[in-house]
Amino acid sequence: MADNQRLTCPRCSANILYTDAQCLSCGVRLDEGGLADAPATAADTLEVELESPQPEYEISPQHRQPWDPSQMPTGGGFWVKLERGWIFLKQAMTMWLNDKDLLVPSFLSLLNLAVFFGLCYWILVGTGLWGRFVSNSDESNLLFWAIAIPISLLAYVITYFYTAMTVNLIDTHLKGRDARLGEALQDALKNVGALVSLAVLSTIVAALSSAVRGKGSRARALASEAIDKTWQAATYLMLPIIIIEDIPLRQAMSRAWQLHRGRLTDVVVAEIGVTLVNRLLSTLALLAAIGQGILLYLTSPALLPLAIVIAAAIISFIMIFTSYLRTAYYTCLYLWAAATEAAEQPVAAPKPLAEAVA
Repeated sequence: MADNQRLTCPRCSANILYTDAQCLSCGVRLDEGGLADAPATAADTLEVELESPQPEYEISPQHRQPWDPSQMPTGGGFWVKLERGWIFLKQAMTMWLNDKDLLVPSFLSLLNLAVFFGLCYWILVGTGLWGRFVSNSDESNLLFWAIAIPISLLAYVITYFYTAMTVNLIDTHLKGRDARLGEALQDALKNVGALVSLAVLSTIVAALSSAVRGKGSRARALASEAIDKTWQAATYLMLPIIIIEDIPLRQAMSRAWQLHRGRLTDVVVAEIGVTLVNRLLSTLALLAAIGQGILLYLTSPALLPLAIVIAAAIISFIMIFTSYLRTAYYTCLYLWAAATEAAEQPVAAPKPLAEAVA
């Protein structure tokens, strides 16, 4: 967006949109770029109209409603949830098509994780530890945890770092500014301490979940799955808080509890079909990869390497996009909650989320 299309809050000078009802930074009420109680002259109105055309991703006034996870629409059955997820997917796709940088951190995350796990495998095979690592015997349990914990920790660090970059890009884009990878990288580096702390905590939770699952009953498996899903929701809620508010993990956990009133279970339930759509996309991608592989192999066995490359490309893109989709959902969720808290009144949800929950 060009500089002459930007507006600033009259109280804190933060960038705002032409359609904002309140400043997302300080929470002051606005009236087309001005304070609600400040008289607007004809010249002021004309200047706003000329310099600040309505952005594509405005916050829709018709979707003004107070933040409360328990009030998020969760009913309607399978097809309604799928429809909500599909609507949000289309909104996320529109954002990406208008700013290709939004998907770059997810691509870098997948690439770095592939290199990291490949390097770990090479080291374990080279040292002769791979066989013992994958063994299920009791004698190898200590070795398993000694290897698995640092690998898991570093994988979480990589994932959260690039997810943090995605949060920055989506937040910038939704506020009508040009999303830049350099700024996203600087923001992630500035908060690397909190991201590493979150990775440590996630590693501990994953270890506890694995211990609960063990080789026990179905009930233990369900309990482990509940732990995983609840913590995943918590991390995706805390990442926008860490990046957008620039605060350490301990404060981010407190803010997440404050903003979402401890209703993490409600938030998990209210994912408006995003998880469902992600699974559907992954299944379709897998079927497409297998289908084209069989087709090329039947055409000529010599095309099998090409089929493997195409299959890997299809699956990789879906993994990248579904990661971006989930991050976009929780970033919108945080912006809605934070804006409502700051304004102390019902506010509009960001358009991608507003369209999905309408």
